[in-house]
Amino acid sequence: MSTTATAPKTLGRYRIVAELGRGAMGIVYKGEDSILERVVAIKTVLMSFGSEDHAGYLARFRQEAKALGGLNHPAIITVYDFGDERDIAYMAMEYLEGRELRDLLAEARLPLVAAVEIAAQVAEGLAFAHARGIVHRDIKPGNIMVLDGNRAKIMDFGIARVRTSDVKTQAGTLLGSPKYMSPEQVVGKGVDHRSDIFSLGVVLYEMLAGAAPFSGEDVPQIMFHVCNARPVPPSRLNPAVHEVLDLVVAKALEKKPEDRYQDAADLAADLRAFLSGAQPTRAARPADTGPAVEATVPDKTAPQAAANVSEAQGLSAWRRFDSGRAIARLAQPRGEDRALMAVTLARLSLTTRLRHDRVFVYKLVSTAIALAVAAAILLA
Repeated sequence: MSTTATAPKTLGRYRIVAELGRGAMGIVYKGEDSILERVVAIKTVLMSFGSEDHAGYLARFRQEAKALGGLNHPAIITVYDFGDERDIAYMAMEYLEGRELRDLLAEARLPLVAAVEIAAQVAEGLAFAHARGIVHRDIKPGNIMVLDGNRAKIMDFGIARVRTSDVKTQAGTLLGSPKYMSPEQVVGKGVDHRSDIFSLGVVLYEMLAGAAPFSGEDVPQIMFHVCNARPVPPSRLNPAVHEVLDLVVAKALEKKPEDRYQDAADLAADLRAFLSGAQPTRAARPADTGPAVEATVPDKTAPQAAANVSEAQGLSAWRRFDSGRAIARLAQPRGEDRALMAVTLARLSLTTRLRHDRVFVYKLVSTAIALAVAAAILLA
């Protein structure tokens, strides 16, 4: 839709009141429903350009209407109507009076409770959409509106994948925003609902830390970091962030979909548990995927603040365990390792079996050494 196009006075039963914004393919208006007498937002796109890009955009526009038309959830923008008139396709939606999360983050880091509450609402909305076969595929701060009372709304399902979608994309086509894409999106693999969970993890990280977890000088570098880098925990950039939230974020940002939260409802439940002071149950220790690429977020923080949730204090023990040191000591046990092993074996009343079963002896000795080394390192 050209920037010089004259705004229509009406579209269907909607009277055009003002222009809210425009892009390369369409314009969004503020309108009034003449029958129900309510204010609406009207998203439009011209149907007559005829280019291949425009045809794809129009198909995604119709798909967005189809996706949103079947969703009714407090955290998802509501679509009221879809139609076309005078060569203009339009979608009448809920009119939201609020601010995009992108603008709020550009001004300042959000308060901790507000950030967790927004993420929990978005996770609940995504869980609702996923249960109905709809994957958003472009979760980012610019597609999240924050209303009065810290209420969040997910917007722009324009590239959503619907279970029965008629819109096809070529293999390897990138749809989404690089900083918030999942690794499988970056490499052009098929995506499912767990891709939205990764993207929400990126948004949550940015809200908590005040910086994006993956950055770079250009798009290829950002994509490389998305696929290979493990960012520093948010608490390293914001001492107010508790270690429990570090674990929640790490779980959401796992590179392999099978290692992430498997349901957005589980992510929402852990965030709600944190807000209520309970212990999140699904944010287990992140998978050990080998050496990490250098973190993409610089460490600018003062020493980490003391823990303020008592039930999570024990979660830091695993962070002090050095697997490299443990393997080295297993390969070449030191004197104290052998002593601990001897004490362990001496307490086992298995003399007869030890005498006749060499395989059992080998497994038992290896286990004893491993336990002794782990205990020694954790207590060091």
